[in-house]
Amino acid sequence: MFKKLYLILISSALLISSPNSNLKGSNIKKIISKKNKIIVIIRENGKDKKITLNAKELETISSRNSKKKNKKTAQKIAQKSAKKAKNSKSLVAKVYKIKYGDTLFSIARKFKVSLNDLKNLNKLGSNTLIHPGDILKIPVEGYAQKAKEAVEKNNKTVYTVQRGDTLYSIARLYNMKPDTIREMNNLKKYPKLKPGMELNVLGKPLQIKLRKQVKKYAVRKGDTLYSISKKFNITTAQLKLLNPKLRIRGLRRGDILKVSKLEAIKLAKILKRRRSRLAGALARYQRAYSSGSGNRVVQYAKRWLGSRYVWGASRPGAFDCSGFTQYVMKHAKGRMIPRVSRRQAYYGMYVSRRNLRPGDLIFFDTSHSRRGYVNHVGIYIGNNKFIHASSAKHRVTITSLNKPFYSARFMWGRRIN
Repeated sequence: MFKKLYLILISSALLISSPNSNLKGSNIKKIISKKNKIIVIIRENGKDKKITLNAKELETISSRNSKKKNKKTAQKIAQKSAKKAKNSKSLVAKVYKIKYGDTLFSIARKFKVSLNDLKNLNKLGSNTLIHPGDILKIPVEGYAQKAKEAVEKNNKTVYTVQRGDTLYSIARLYNMKPDTIREMNNLKKYPKLKPGMELNVLGKPLQIKLRKQVKKYAVRKGDTLYSISKKFNITTAQLKLLNPKLRIRGLRRGDILKVSKLEAIKLAKILKRRRSRLAGALARYQRAYSSGSGNRVVQYAKRWLGSRYVWGASRPGAFDCSGFTQYVMKHAKGRMIPRVSRRQAYYGMYVSRRNLRPGDLIFFDTSHSRRGYVNHVGIYIGNNKFIHASSAKHRVTITSLNKPFYSARFMWGRRIN
């Protein structure tokens, strides 16, 4: 370390003593240090030379070097202070009193300043809460002014948002990152872009050349559905959708297949719409048909009001409970159901009491001991009433389902479509 210092000091001293000579640190061969002197042996023009330096000469050289260093450090400090002054000018603030409903984002949008600048100037964190009556400093130079200056310098351009544009598509067009566009225009994380909206972007739009998409492909030897789908970046389901013959006869050599992914996506959307329409129409038809057929069942059942109750009978004028329901379903709806009530109880779709509709069959356990099996059946007619062949009344009658006897013994309903 001391040797290096001596080399620097001596080389500078030699240059001062002989300014015309071309001396370098590599010319110095030997340094001999004594009490009050330093002897330096130098190689110059193929000969060795001795130079002696006193303590006073060394002091003057070191003082000159320190002055030069101080000048350089002073220049660096001045440059840093100038930069700070510039930044402070850009962040010279107005004062704003926070009102009810204000947020940091809304204030930044109002004054057209960057949210980060606003936070940094007021020393706010990401989770800091603001309250009405608080005073905020607002940077004078906002992002709008910066953008105008940049546009004047031809660094930035203004892009008008068109229909179907997204932040990603605009960023791709100008070879930028979506985050930089958001920061330049002070947008939210997931902004809603509207047609006609103006955004500041950098540079000129790139001319993106889309490669030509292959729409058809001739099947070769060794091809499979999977290999073709992988080749054209399409799923096997989409291939089958584009080529309906594949489902019937499979893949054959020489077949010409449609392989356009865009066409497959369009076709899938069309089919989805058609299916939803058909499903809606079918549901409406089923509701109309079920309600209509239920009303027909009720009307036909009411024809036989007052008919005699005869155990085991199923004919006009004489019925038992299950014989009555079987006869009505056969003639009103055209459906043949089992003869006995305990078998009818498991025929059709299960329905709870609150979901009963007119025309549904309802089942009871009317035994005194309530063993938990079905032994009586009727037809629900609406308004918590049902029609049935009653052994107690000895005839076909209408009874309220709210009666304690039947309400306590009700089990479930069945809907026969």
